[in-house]
Amino acid sequence: MGARHDSVLLFKELLEPVSLSLLKIEEESSDSAPKAHALGSSITQFQFLVNTFVLSHMLSKTHNLSENLQKKNLDLTQAVKNVSNVLDLLSKERENADNNFKVLYSQIQERADKLKIKEEVPRICRLQTARNNVPYSTQEEYYRRAVYLPYLDDFCNSLKERFESHKETVASLQNILPEFCIKTDFCALEPAFNSYEEDLSHKEVVESEFMLWKERWSQEKYENLPKSAVSSLEKCDQDFFPNIYVLLKLLAVLPASVATVERSFSSLRRLKTYLRNSTSENRLNGLALLSIHRDFAISNEKVLDKFAAYSIPPPGFPGYWPPPKIFSYIRHCRK
Repeated sequence: MGARHDSVLLFKELLEPVSLSLLKIEEESSDSAPKAHALGSSITQFQFLVNTFVLSHMLSKTHNLSENLQKKNLDLTQAVKNVSNVLDLLSKERENADNNFKVLYSQIQERADKLKIKEEVPRICRLQTARNNVPYSTQEEYYRRAVYLPYLDDFCNSLKERFESHKETVASLQNILPEFCIKTDFCALEPAFNSYEEDLSHKEVVESEFMLWKERWSQEKYENLPKSAVSSLEKCDQDFFPNIYVLLKLLAVLPASVATVERSFSSLRRLKTYLRNSTSENRLNGLALLSIHRDFAISNEKVLDKFAAYSIPPPGFPGYWPPPKIFSYIRHCRK
């Protein structure tokens, strides 16, 4: 998702050279001229310019959140906190929408002057069937009411809907964290207990264990208390606090997003070529792991040793297989 944010932000900055490039293609290339003309006409519409700037403005608010949600070590508690901070920022922007859009609209006008785009509003239908015509007295007011405010409201609602169910779960489960458990009682943890009752002991046992856990951290200074599920899990004695350990594990592994799964699907989609149809499942998994975990350093010498150990083609490598002396020769040349 972070790449999508970057692409919109980059496109806004490069709008002028993109427009000039399309114009040049239209003049020089007869085959691509119709497509270049269509694209150039679209991006030089004032309404398109407003939409691009509004979208870029909104995505800049969630750029860091998007990258943060894709981290593998992010727990749900921190994710919900980050989303709440972004929602608070967007709510303040909604309250001061008139002044905020005024600043943004001046930037749009400045870019329109550079690109020689005429400032205008779309034609209004006399009989509107989809929705009512937006009342306006100025062009700025039209775009504020027709584009900026609806997009801002939909943006906030989408974030709320996406994380509303997580917020209820975290609100109860986070009370198991030391920084919260010293300030509350077992009643605050009951919704989490009811949700995961099958994984826990009897309610009275869990309640007593919670009181012991609370007493354990009440003796520590606040700055020494673990602040995340993972750090709390590391300091939890599984033998003495088995139910607390289970709840902390649940809190630590609850996914904040599906970025890891989507990353795997994206990698497999790139590998889904003729190569996939001619390889076994084991080799496909290996190629996928190589594509996903590109930061892992792989020793070329170990790869050569691995291949040199096969006198016949290994599984997934049909056809001709070079003799081991070829690999020895390659190793010699590398030296």
